[in-house]
Amino acid sequence: MPAPVLALGLAAALAPAGVDLEWQAPEGCPPAGDVAAATAKLLGRPLNPGEAGERVHARATVTREPRGFRLDLELQSQAGRDRRSLRDRRCQVLADAAAEILATAVDPSLAPAVPPPLPPESDGTWPEEPESSDMSKTTPAPTPTLFSPVAPPPAAPAPPAAPTPPGPGADDPLDAPPPTPAPAPPPDPLRASLRLTGVFDQGSLSGPTGGLGLALGVMRRRFRVELGLSGLAPREARLDPTQPPGARLSLWTASLRACGVAGLRPRLELAGCGGLEAGALLGAGFGVEDARTRAQPWLAMVVGPELAVPVARRVAVTLGVDAVVPIVRPLFVLDGIGPVFRANPAAFRAVLGVQLRIP
Repeated sequence: MPAPVLALGLAAALAPAGVDLEWQAPEGCPPAGDVAAATAKLLGRPLNPGEAGERVHARATVTREPRGFRLDLELQSQAGRDRRSLRDRRCQVLADAAAEILATAVDPSLAPAVPPPLPPESDGTWPEEPESSDMSKTTPAPTPTLFSPVAPPPAAPAPPAAPTPPGPGADDPLDAPPPTPAPAPPPDPLRASLRLTGVFDQGSLSGPTGGLGLALGVMRRRFRVELGLSGLAPREARLDPTQPPGARLSLWTASLRACGVAGLRPRLELAGCGGLEAGALLGAGFGVEDARTRAQPWLAMVVGPELAVPVARRVAVTLGVDAVVPIVRPLFVLDGIGPVFRANPAAFRAVLGVQLRIP
């Protein structure tokens, strides 16, 4: 290589880099001198911000955010204007990134020689925000990298700032514990139920009576649907209590009902139930010749509250009170004697049961 060309290249490499840097950062961040020193170390030559006809003008502003810091960097060079925005939890990382961007803007040939980046410090709190750029050739932004500290040029000491008393909430938001996630709701699987009940009835037959019932259903925490079978013990009905002719009455029904359930306490469930029951009212005559047994249809609405007390995970005790309103009112008549029974307009039932819940 000719000696003049070699001398010109060596002079350009050792000449101070013309850079004008404006750096604004909150307290606790590296000062402008640290950023300039890191840039000079990457370039391998000093910076000369006061030289006329500087090649690069940089304006950098660091602001504090709830989860860290944000760097807004604007570069003006012969290639055009470029804007960058970076975020990180540590201000030092942003200062090092600004030095790298500034060095590659002054000397683009340094981009491949930049040291490999450290693992990113950001925890993914911020989404990427692409910034607009009107440069015809945009220099890729290197990942923030830490450098060895370089002594900044001497500067006049600044007067000490008056201490600010800490106020409520002056703690660093980065030290705040993460919010506790809301607990997941407990599962509400579909369960089967089997219930055996004892029944006390007043009004369905000619007098108070009792019976048994069996119900099979499906349930969740807030509702239950049951299909049941029940029977009431026979009662005698006579036209004249002093005369023997009469009929022995019994009631057999199948029912379908639904319940809405509200949990009052962990060990207490209150339900409102309603449904229909259908069956047959059987009457067997006695005290007359040619006594026969006849069946009359039975159809009624059943409505009432029910209280359930779980005594184990799969067992509960239930207590219900039902109002029974017949839609069809059966009538029994003995030949030659007259009517001996007609169903009442309403009846009352108390139901006590034990419920098995599966699983």
